[in-house]
Amino acid sequence: MKALYVLLSSLVLFGFITVSPAEAAEKSINLYYMDDVDYDHWAYNELERFLYADIIDGYVETESCEEDGEKYEYTYVSVKPKNSITRAEFTKILVNSMNLRAGETVKTFPDVKPANWYYEYVKVASSQGIINGKPDGAFRPNDKITRNEMAVMIYRAFKTKLDFTATGKAFPDVPQGNFAYEAVMKTAALGIIKGYGDIFKPYNDATRAEAIVMIDRALHLVPGTDEDQLAIIQTVDRNIKDEMKFTKQQDVEALKALYRDTTIGYQLAYSLDSLDMTGMIEESDIKLTMEQIGENEINAVSVSNHFAQVRIDNLVYKVSLTAPDMSFNTTIDLSGTAYLKKNDDGKWKIYNVVLDEDDDDQDWKDTLETEIN
Repeated sequence: MKALYVLLSSLVLFGFITVSPAEAAEKSINLYYMDDVDYDHWAYNELERFLYADIIDGYVETESCEEDGEKYEYTYVSVKPKNSITRAEFTKILVNSMNLRAGETVKTFPDVKPANWYYEYVKVASSQGIINGKPDGAFRPNDKITRNEMAVMIYRAFKTKLDFTATGKAFPDVPQGNFAYEAVMKTAALGIIKGYGDIFKPYNDATRAEAIVMIDRALHLVPGTDEDQLAIIQTVDRNIKDEMKFTKQQDVEALKALYRDTTIGYQLAYSLDSLDMTGMIEESDIKLTMEQIGENEINAVSVSNHFAQVRIDNLVYKVSLTAPDMSFNTTIDLSGTAYLKKNDDGKWKIYNVVLDEDDDDQDWKDTLETEIN
């Protein structure tokens, strides 16, 4: 309910309601905004998707600031897309993104101990045949992963999920004697890797952006099922209908349960923040009502086994707001696109909703200011 959130934010701005300390969300909304990646970055969409869907957490940083004599702390997250990535870090992202679990046969490595943060991820990856370790039997978790090592791990991870029968582009710097030859050829055939013109640069250290983009491409190639298509539509439909029902009933606990069951990552944090804003209305002299106009439509746009896009059309509400010194009546259109990821429990959950009109926020503020004046 993005428009409702903006409306309530405007009421705070103009002094009609006051902000009280909010209940802490599972994860702060601030930790979903990439501070070091611009919108025109070549991997922006993939980096945002992995952050929003809780596949990666980024690097949380805090700065102390002072304004008008008051000190406060600003928390933000950086993704560091140009940084190299270690073998352990890549393993974690691959396992998380695919929702993998440990199989029966687990390979052990002398340099991977139960106390290490990456122990479980290495355990899962080894049991799935994704990693075999170095010739000396070690895994070397803190070594920077090279582009050819990354191609091999992706190939092994998706070997039973994708059709790798096609032969891809041959790179002169990846000859047949290279241990990654088959993996590079096969993943290139499906567009998972693309190289630098005519060369692949197999021994270059992979960057975090390259790692995430390659995994993302592979994830989107795994086909979804009819059951997946039905499930994503049901999830979005339930989120819309039950949110309105519980909002009318002012059932805060039911709303929290709904959000936790139908959303993850960014959308969960956003929804819980919106719920905190809605709670401000109950403590003020403002009366807010929303009624849906007509019937909305929900249609799947794309469905893989891991990610999905759903169109929401004609989701229009009549909004009425009354306060001692003003009244406000209008309609809002919340049509847009919902983005979902299959969770590790097999459930589809919404990690982001993008409305059709990106400038709705400012339009709401301008309209409200006009009404008040």
